[in-house]
Amino acid sequence: MYTYVTFNQGEDVTKRYILQRITSPSWQRAFLFYLVLPLLTLSGLAIGVALEQAREFQDQRLRDDLKLVGRAIRLPLSDALLSDDIPRVQAHLDAVFELGRVYGASVYDTNGELVASAGVTELDLSESVLAEQVVSTGEQRDSYREVAGRDVFSQFIPVHDRAERLIGFMQLNRRAEDFQQSFSRLERIAWVSWSIVALALVGILAVGYYRTRQQQRLELNTRLREHEKMAAIGQLARGVAHELGAPLTVISGRAKRLQGHHPDAESQRQLSAIRGQVERLTRLVQQLLDFSRTPISEEGYESIAELVRQASVAVQHEQKADAPELVLDLPDTPVWVRVDGSRLELALVNLLRNAMQAATKQVRVTMDLTSQAQCTVVVADDGQGLPRTSTMEHLVEPFTTTKPIGEGTGLGLAIVAHIIDAHEGRFTLQNATSGGCEARVTLPRQKHPAKTYQKENQ
Repeated sequence: MYTYVTFNQGEDVTKRYILQRITSPSWQRAFLFYLVLPLLTLSGLAIGVALEQAREFQDQRLRDDLKLVGRAIRLPLSDALLSDDIPRVQAHLDAVFELGRVYGASVYDTNGELVASAGVTELDLSESVLAEQVVSTGEQRDSYREVAGRDVFSQFIPVHDRAERLIGFMQLNRRAEDFQQSFSRLERIAWVSWSIVALALVGILAVGYYRTRQQQRLELNTRLREHEKMAAIGQLARGVAHELGAPLTVISGRAKRLQGHHPDAESQRQLSAIRGQVERLTRLVQQLLDFSRTPISEEGYESIAELVRQASVAVQHEQKADAPELVLDLPDTPVWVRVDGSRLELALVNLLRNAMQAATKQVRVTMDLTSQAQCTVVVADDGQGLPRTSTMEHLVEPFTTTKPIGEGTGLGLAIVAHIIDAHEGRFTLQNATSGGCEARVTLPRQKHPAKTYQKENQ
């Protein structure tokens, strides 16, 4: 986006329109809000779902551990209960408890009365609903319970004899925190890793945002200083042009009058030389005025090819008989741009004039229309090309010229760059591969104005 800054100085208010690109770290914000935050949110949700699945898997694994322990001792317990061998029942329970995989193990008869136990157990399950369900259905049950003031996970396993008759049931307890502890480390690692990645991304964005802001502030300050310099040069140029304009007009008029009163050849030669120098200074004054004026006053739809043709006519009127040939290779179909026609034509006049001065035999003007979004005017000359030591930034500075002293003002390319920038275009200079210099003016392309108007009013 472009804006123009107006400078006021004293009571004589002079508008200076300076091209300034409004820079903002919008890409960091877009990157943060449309990529980083959604990715972090989705990754957090994915981690949460994955952890929940892992928790269920871990819980099931711990349940399966208790189930395997129960299956391992169920038949020996069944035989011991049938033979009423309580010491052997106790020995089996002690062996299970010593494995360290259970918090408590106990055996009950079908009435819920304790037969033998090891570790933390419940003394009487005659009133337990779960125990009643195991006895009535003969199926395994489990639940989280409180035993001896501790939260445990209890698994009730029915004990059958070899004829599949229910003769009692077994209760295996495991501390509920075992289920949590087995999973909490994995959970901590996952969330700590996610937090580190999130903080790293946010930190990288914060550092990038700060550095970008610093760089943009530096570039903006540099641009503002450049614009202030250009504004000062423009103001000075306008003042000098106004101061020189009237005296030059008087000198030209007096020299013309003297030519009428002194018909001898020497006087005519001297007076013609005076008028020639006055004309050169007049052109310089006109360029100073062109440079100091507002880049854009009023925009409208213009055919870029037609503006090039008009500019070429203006330049050809200035050329001598032995001037290089100016060849226009332009499309017949109009290519529309939204510009200030008079200002853009002035830029093209200066560009063509500069090319004609640099060319040896020919200047060729073509158009590059490969892009639907923009159009490019290409001005190529067959001159010596740009000096290798010159840069684009240097060549478009005011009062910079590669011509001999007295043959150039150094304002032509500065005017071109000034006007093209104001139209949100791009102006480049480069040496052509075939020799000479190639100047390119690229502008945003517009649709046919009539069609655009109809579309806007539908």
